[in-house]
Amino acid sequence: MGDFNTILHQEDRMHGSPVQEYETRDFREFLMNTGFCEVKTFGREYTWTNSHTYSKIDRAIANADWMINMTTQVVHILEPHFSDHSPLSISFTESPKRGGKPFKFFNCIAEHTQFQQAVEEGWNIQTNRKNMGAIWDKLKGVKQNLKRLNTEQFIGVDKKIKEVRLHLQEVQEKLSADYLNTMLMEEERELKCQLEKWSGIEESIYKQKSRIQWLKEGDSNTAYFFASMKHRYSQNHIRNLKNDQGERLHTEAEIIKEITGYMRILGTSTIPCLP
Repeated sequence: MGDFNTILHQEDRMHGSPVQEYETRDFREFLMNTGFCEVKTFGREYTWTNSHTYSKIDRAIANADWMINMTTQVVHILEPHFSDHSPLSISFTESPKRGGKPFKFFNCIAEHTQFQQAVEEGWNIQTNRKNMGAIWDKLKGVKQNLKRLNTEQFIGVDKKIKEVRLHLQEVQEKLSADYLNTMLMEEERELKCQLEKWSGIEESIYKQKSRIQWLKEGDSNTAYFFASMKHRYSQNHIRNLKNDQGERLHTEAEIIKEITGYMRILGTSTIPCLP
């Protein structure tokens, strides 16, 4: 966390010379090559000024291990006062409670041997409606079948990986004392196949959730995909809000109350009719 003396995006400079591609290239490639992510910020939009040019050159970045193991974090860009740089303050908060989540189709489901059957059974359900109503019912049937398949086969992938690794370790310890035991050798081979299978599924799920396209699966990027997914969730979550009185709201209850109150006022306001 500190002054990197360079911008990352075109919008990181205001009232100065136009941002050129070469100015952001090195820093952008550095983040990609090292697997660092920028921590979400709030407060001031720019961190440095010389009174006529404003730039964001101070930021907090973190690697995959930090994003995975630390609680949710957010960086507050404070007022600069007498300095030309704004100080950064990092806060750690508990992850928000997540309610019911909508069903998401993961690509690994399509590779399962029961996928085709699940789709066909869901699509061939009997319905009394016609046209688009019938299509809607069939799509709903497909969704229910895929949800069931996902629940039965892909829930708790991380737990399955831990169990397979533990079992594999036990077998290999036994095999180290009995190298010629063909049963143990076959069991070890089977466990390695299972570990490779579930690790590949986990990596595929995290890659899809992170929405990263420039990295390929199969290069042991699970940790980076997970960190990027966690970072994206953090970016999309509202952790503080400033009301009309200029007060900053931090708790979830205060934010919900402010947003619902604003929407209530907005819903009761009258919209003038155009002549």
